[in-house]
Amino acid sequence: MKKLLVALALFTFTSLRAQVPQLLNYQGRVATGGVNFDGGGRFKFALVAEVPGRPLQTLWSNDGTGVEGSEPVSHVGLTVVKGLYSVLLGDTTLVNMTPVPASVFTNPGVSLRVWFNDGTHGFQLLTPDQRIAAVGYAMMAADVKDGAITAVKLAPGAVGAAQLAPGAVQGTHLAAGAAAANLEAGGQSAVASGGLVLSATPNPALANAGYVKVGTTTMSDGWQFGTNVGAPGARRNHTAVWTGTEMIVWGGTNGLYDLPNRRYNPATNVWQTMETSGSPNGQELHSAIWTGTQMIIWGGTNAFVSTNFGRRYDPASDSWSGVTSVGAPSARYSHTAVWTGTEMIVWGGFGAGGVLGDGARYVVATDTWIPMSSAGAPSPRNGHSAVWTGTEMIIWGGRAPGGGLGFYYGDGARYSPATNTWTPIPASASAPSGRSNHTAVWTGSQMIIWGGEDAATYHGNGNRYHPATNTWSIVPNNGVSRSRHTAVWTGSELIIWGGENGVSYLNSGQRYLPATDSWANLTTTGAPAARTGHTTVWTGGELIVSGGWNGFYLGDTALCTPGRTMYLYQRP
Repeated sequence: MKKLLVALALFTFTSLRAQVPQLLNYQGRVATGGVNFDGGGRFKFALVAEVPGRPLQTLWSNDGTGVEGSEPVSHVGLTVVKGLYSVLLGDTTLVNMTPVPASVFTNPGVSLRVWFNDGTHGFQLLTPDQRIAAVGYAMMAADVKDGAITAVKLAPGAVGAAQLAPGAVQGTHLAAGAAAANLEAGGQSAVASGGLVLSATPNPALANAGYVKVGTTTMSDGWQFGTNVGAPGARRNHTAVWTGTEMIVWGGTNGLYDLPNRRYNPATNVWQTMETSGSPNGQELHSAIWTGTQMIIWGGTNAFVSTNFGRRYDPASDSWSGVTSVGAPSARYSHTAVWTGTEMIVWGGFGAGGVLGDGARYVVATDTWIPMSSAGAPSPRNGHSAVWTGTEMIIWGGRAPGGGLGFYYGDGARYSPATNTWTPIPASASAPSGRSNHTAVWTGSQMIIWGGEDAATYHGNGNRYHPATNTWSIVPNNGVSRSRHTAVWTGSELIIWGGENGVSYLNSGQRYLPATDSWANLTTTGAPAARTGHTTVWTGGELIVSGGWNGFYLGDTALCTPGRTMYLYQRP
């Protein structure tokens, strides 16, 4: 059904410093039915070797589960463009990728074994295995034979005192006439045919090594649907958190509230049931945060009554534990919650008395609530946003019911739990106009506000807030107005998806790159149906969309692997 057309076994270092990184660059080509595959592919990798008198030995596999040449359990998601894909084997920033130990290359005759799944036919073993050439064994370069580096191996003046720690290189460490090394490395790169190097970022090290940037190429997006077997079912206004390996979907409504809750593992494409004993009653418009080990569900409504009840779920033990109600904020829904690393901060929302302008801090370690100061806090509101900066919670925007433009807020404030104080965010011509149901993400240095609505307009614009300077800057308009959408931060990009514009529901998305202050569209080819009231999580390599509403309750799950721009370098 599938075969590996080309396997460029060019295994090279991405960088070389005091410790040799356990990374191997690999590039190959896949086709289905004789046609180059294009889109999001799922791959499994293993390094194997024949050992005389013993079965085939798995020396390494991408998730550490392979034995005797068998298929690993979990896969790595990669973008395939016209059949071509590249991967850094051992890159632990990829989901389900383990480091490649240098000890692998103490074995002779090591080969790479690859399995591929196009999302339709299941995983197939690509044949033949690809024999690793001598370059792969350069991972053993950390152990260099004494006297092996001589002057003829080194470019004049390539390494000076600034590149070496004091006393790091002495006469006893170098062969006669040895001076320095000039290493062609740096950044995330992959070597293609003809000496062409693809780098995920502009690469000064390659330029210093004599390479010239000759252009760029764009890796395209790809959508796939997750299995419906065991899925939690159609719903909207639910929550989802990412644990590092799984997405946990909880709550929401499809007209009913006693809905099944599930855990989804994209690596295995399997939904897993969750313990129901001790779990909260079904709610929508509640909050959910991930602590690093537990999901905390708090608040919400079931159309009859709102609650200030919460519970903690531990996926490792598949068990629930309580959240005290002593000192908790009043019952509410459509509030916000952030995780500080030690505390969950709940603020705002809508309750029995209307919109709320208060909150409290929940300390997990002691199962206690701490009141928050109201001095300088934003006015009561819901439909606002909240982000955690590492030291402060920033509240922005929202509305108070009653209609009229004056009820949509274009202000906010910063809350410091260390001092229990609020600092208003000053008005600015570069700040967003008043709005609600927008999104906000924290980049590590800035808060990006995007979209939303007021009484008259659905917005297709946004702004960046810089806490260090207490200033705003404008984000370029991407031409698509939307509200009630979702947004994630990938580490380098903001990705927004779905929502509505007052006329229709949307199944489009855009990616915003602050480094270049530019937008790129996500493909709609193969994308799920238009919707709002859905959830999205970022896995580190994929965007997962789950559930929602477009006039009908939706229960599907779709995964998008975003494309990226690669920089092309070549020697003149």
